[in-house]
Amino acid sequence: MRYMIGLAVAMLGFAMLTTSAFAQTAPSPTSMSIRTLGFMAGCWTTRKDAPEEYRECFTAPYAGIIQGSSQTVKDGKTVSFEFALMREKDGKITYTPFYNGKELSTFTATALGPDTVVFENPANDFPKKVIYHRNAEGTLSARITGAIDADKNNQEWIMIPQGM
Repeated sequence: MRYMIGLAVAMLGFAMLTTSAFAQTAPSPTSMSIRTLGFMAGCWTTRKDAPEEYRECFTAPYAGIIQGSSQTVKDGKTVSFEFALMREKDGKITYTPFYNGKELSTFTATALGPDTVVFENPANDFPKKVIYHRNAEGTLSARITGAIDADKNNQEWIMIPQGM
């Protein structure tokens, strides 16, 4: 009987120990957060043979946000620019672009992985989705899709790290 009680106490102690160990190491909601978007950090540009030069830079995730900026250059002149804010708030990650200085709609992350994020806003006319993906060869893809003449307006940029 003492053996059974000792065994039960040992098993209970082991269960408490492993439960508390797993509770301490299990990912919290903030560990799968905006920090997951670190794959985007840095400055990116389209290849030299692209018809327009597109450059995009993102800060590393810090204190719940990522700041971004982009510039499109054609024939040596800036034809558009954008500032962006990615923010973790209330358990969600949002993306708010400011295109040519004007705030556009806010998009919410609907899919998030170690090398991909999908932001969506179904109420926006175009785009409805903004997708970033870090490709195996080290490039960064940015893609926008939407409902307005979808085949014509869907756009994708494949960017290399700036300076390469």
